[in-house]
Amino acid sequence: MLDRGKISARQAGFLMLTFLLGGATVIIPSSAASFAKQDGWLTIIIATLTGVAVVLLFTSLGLLFPKRSIIQYSEIILGKWIGKIVGFLYVLYPLYLGSLVTGIFRDYVTITALPSAPPIIVSGSLLAVIAYAIRGGIETLGRVNELVLPFRELFVLPIIILLITEFKWDNLTPFMGEGIVPVMKGSISAASNPFGETILFAMLLPNIRNIQKVKKSYILAILFGGIILTISVLVSILVLGPSVTARMNYPTHETIKYIEKAGFVTNLDTLGMLLWITSGFTKIGVCYYCAVIGLAQWCRLSDYRSVVIPVGVLIFIFSIVAYGNLVEDTVFAFTIWPFFSLPFVILLPLLMLIVAKIRRLDERKREGEGSGNKRG
Repeated sequence: MLDRGKISARQAGFLMLTFLLGGATVIIPSSAASFAKQDGWLTIIIATLTGVAVVLLFTSLGLLFPKRSIIQYSEIILGKWIGKIVGFLYVLYPLYLGSLVTGIFRDYVTITALPSAPPIIVSGSLLAVIAYAIRGGIETLGRVNELVLPFRELFVLPIIILLITEFKWDNLTPFMGEGIVPVMKGSISAASNPFGETILFAMLLPNIRNIQKVKKSYILAILFGGIILTISVLVSILVLGPSVTARMNYPTHETIKYIEKAGFVTNLDTLGMLLWITSGFTKIGVCYYCAVIGLAQWCRLSDYRSVVIPVGVLIFIFSIVAYGNLVEDTVFAFTIWPFFSLPFVILLPLLMLIVAKIRRLDERKREGEGSGNKRG
C-alpha cells in the first residue's frame, strides 16, 4: 500500500456524501428540469437507486480483495496484459473527471464571485492547495471533510425554512405530464453524474480500517446524498418554476439570492458559495488522489508523492484545454459523460465480478487458510 494512512468507514461515507454533492447541488437542478421539467425531482430518486446498485457492485468486488485497489486486482482477475489496460483506464477516469470538475468550479467561481479573475489563476490556485492536501494522504482529506461536512449540510435546513412561503406548489403539476421517457432520460444523466462517479471509491477500500462496515456507510451516503439533491431540485422548481430552473446555470445559487430579494436575510449566497466551494475542493481532491494513487500503483512506484505534481499539471491543462466555457462543460457533463462513463461504472466492474466468481478468486479465503495453517 503506497499510502499507509487509514480512515474509518464513517469517514469514507462522509467523503462519498461530499463527493456526491460537490458541484451537483449547484448545477443538477438545471439538468433535471431541462430533461423532465416539473418532474425533475423524480429523476434524482431513480438515479439514487442506481447509485445504490453501483455501490453494491464495486464493494462486492472490492471486498474479495480487501488489501488491493481496482487497479491492482484487475490484473489478478483479467490477467497481466488485459488487466494492465483496464487498470490504466481507471487511472485516466479520475484524471479526466478531476479536470471536468475543476472546469465546472472554475466557471462557478469566476461567474458568481470573481468575474475579472483569469480562469488560469482560479484553476491553478485551487489545484495547488489540493495538491498540498493530497501529499498528506487520504487521512488529511478524511479529517478535513469530517470537520466541514456538518456546517455545510446544516446550511440546507434554514434555507428551506426561509423559502417555504415562496413555494408555488402548482409548479409541480401536472405530475408525469410528459410521460416516463423524459424522467428516464434525466435519471440516466443523474445516475452517471454524480452517482456513477462513486466508482472511484473502489480505490479507497484498502485505506479503510473497518472495511466490513464500508458497504453500509457507502449506501447511507448514497441515500442521504439522493435526499439532499432531490430537495435541491424540488426547492428550485417550487421557487423558480421548471422553465426558469432549466434555463439557469446555477439555480440553487439563484434560489438563495431569492431570499435576499424577499428581504429575509442578506449575504446568504456568499456563505453558500463558500460552503459549496469546500465540497468542490473535496470532490476534486478525491479525483486527484485516485489518479495519483492509481498511477503510482500502475507504475509500481514506491512513493505516490513523486507523481502528485505531474498529475496536477495534467488536470490543470485538461481543465483549461478540454473545457473552454460553461456551456461546453454543462453539455459534456450531462449529455456525453453518461455514455463515456458507462464502461467504468458498470460494464468493467460487472465483468470482473463475474470472472472473479467463476475463477473463485477470493483473497479473504486465502488469508483464512493461511492463518489456519499457521495455527496448525
